[in-house]
Amino acid sequence: MGLRPSKPPVLSLPRVLQALPLVLLVTLVTVLVVVRIRRLGGARSGAPFHAFPGADAAAEGNSLRAPPLAAASARVPEHVARMQHGDARRSHRAHGHGPTEAKVAWKTQLDGPIQAQVVASPDESVLYVASLGGTLSALGRDGHVAWKVDLHGRVYSTPCVGNDGTVYVGSDARSFYAVAPTGTVRWKLDTESDADTGPALAPNGTIVFASGRTVYAVGPAGTVAWRFRAKGKVFTAPAVAEDGTMYVGAQDHRAYALAPNGTVRWSVDLGADVDGAPAIADDGDVYFGTDADEIVRLSKDKGDIVWRARVGGYVRGGLSIGRDGDVLAGVYGPLPRQVRVAAAGGKVLGAFDVAGTGARDFGVHGGALEDDDGTLYFGGQDDAAYAVDRSGKLRWRFVTGADVDAPLTLLNDGSLVVASDDGMVYLLAALAH
Repeated sequence: MGLRPSKPPVLSLPRVLQALPLVLLVTLVTVLVVVRIRRLGGARSGAPFHAFPGADAAAEGNSLRAPPLAAASARVPEHVARMQHGDARRSHRAHGHGPTEAKVAWKTQLDGPIQAQVVASPDESVLYVASLGGTLSALGRDGHVAWKVDLHGRVYSTPCVGNDGTVYVGSDARSFYAVAPTGTVRWKLDTESDADTGPALAPNGTIVFASGRTVYAVGPAGTVAWRFRAKGKVFTAPAVAEDGTMYVGAQDHRAYALAPNGTVRWSVDLGADVDGAPAIADDGDVYFGTDADEIVRLSKDKGDIVWRARVGGYVRGGLSIGRDGDVLAGVYGPLPRQVRVAAAGGKVLGAFDVAGTGARDFGVHGGALEDDDGTLYFGGQDDAAYAVDRSGKLRWRFVTGADVDAPLTLLNDGSLVVASDDGMVYLLAALAH
């Protein structure tokens, strides 16, 4: 076995400084200050750029405290979540009032870790759960398993439920499925790679999802309407605007806007991988998170960069948008947290920290769910789910047996669905306010 090379002797900083002439010393100090400023964040691409407040702001009481409740004009899906983050715009807003304490009504063990959001049937009587064990399961509202379908590969894709109850979901078996409410497979489409992004329903009736570098638009009968191929892996679940424009990000560092026919309206280089689903604001602008520790706001018409906000860690899960327009994002290490960013100007307004390991790859995966009270619900890789009220105060913390990467789902009766990498689905009971 070979020996590691020995490290060169280290000259202590005080001795180095004593040995330098005054002019060189001043130059060295200036360079160190400039380097420090640049490491803390600076402007890029001519867009406003805001550094995460950091420990000083946290010591001053910086939190997820929200402004007064937004006007009733904020768009909230009328139905319980039937796709990732509730609707095709990926806002993650929900009607109702979540539980005031974490009391388990029931829990159901499935066949593998769960990283996809649990979604509901149109009449809200059935919950659909996809697992890394490779199955799509239908649960009754009491938690019993009504049926299971083998999808022959790990499932990271949050299912999408059509108006007729058909469940659309992809798997790592390079397949995309349409499953009837009875559990019968209606059709299967072979894809170029793992079909691991959450589908969305477009206004023209097509189902849009990504597999490998390709974005697919598929009709309800399984016919491919068009394909778009990016230059890198597309990990993001597509977000779809009311006019049919589709937004995705890729590991070619680009954000794309696609017309309803699949042609590129614009694309923008954001300088780093884009792995989490974008979210569309009420005014139509779109937000992306990146591995450059940023959230970026892009104009809907041309993809111009409106602002960049530094948040101090990877943003790899889907973003969400509060009723007041603030952007909510889960952030990875070294300080994992949920952050709130102002829509106007991109200022980081606050954060809620969770216990971390100091690793860059450990964190909070995705923006929080917001209920009618403005309470935020999200999970973390510290094995817990959180409820944080509008004042920024922790309402409760619910510990599971493993990471909580799947977005949470609020049901019509105010109960909350938490899915965990421990393979368990938990229903936290609705309690009176």
